Amino acid sequence: RDRPGTEPGLHRRLEPGFTLVELRVIVAVIGLIAAIVTLSIPEWRANIRLKSTARDVISSFQFARVEAAKRNADILVQVTAGGAGVGDCTVFIDDDPLLGGTPGDLIPNGGEAIRILDLPAGMSISSTTISPYVFNTRGIPTSGGGTVQLTNGKRRYDVVLSPAGAISLNGPV
Repeated sequence: RDRPGTEPGLHRRLEPGFTLVELRVIVAVIGLIAAIVTLSIPEWRANIRLKSTARDVISSFQFARVEAAKRNADILVQVTAGGAGVGDCTVFIDDDPLLGGTPGDLIPNGGEAIRILDLPAGMSISSTTISPYVFNTRGIPTSGGGTVQLTNGKRRYDVVLSPAGAISLNGPV
């Protein structure tokens, strides 16, 4: 039977489906997209881990601020720079001789540490402007503001503590 709009006598079989060439093109495009995504996943994971670590540092500062007000004592945050997951962020109380530490030495020794954040592998604290950061009994930093720079070698985030006690995350840089 002739279809409307075609020459009489010219017949074309219309069967649903794809031709072999169309299937090959579709498989090639899907393979290309899969290869691109697969190569990007490790970088995405590293960047997500870096941002998560930066947020953990912010959480340590916020924890120190709250603990200072709650305990009615100065709370310190010691940020130790180091590469490839050897840096850390330690929140401690430095004036309790009952904890086995030395009061007033600005070092988290004995049992003075109340929270320790070890950096995961591949992360490093590239610099810190001051350390330790000291929060007074009202939760205000008496050591002034400062910046902690975290990096995974490709990207960097800056955790910024203002002199008034506001904590912010800048990046990626």
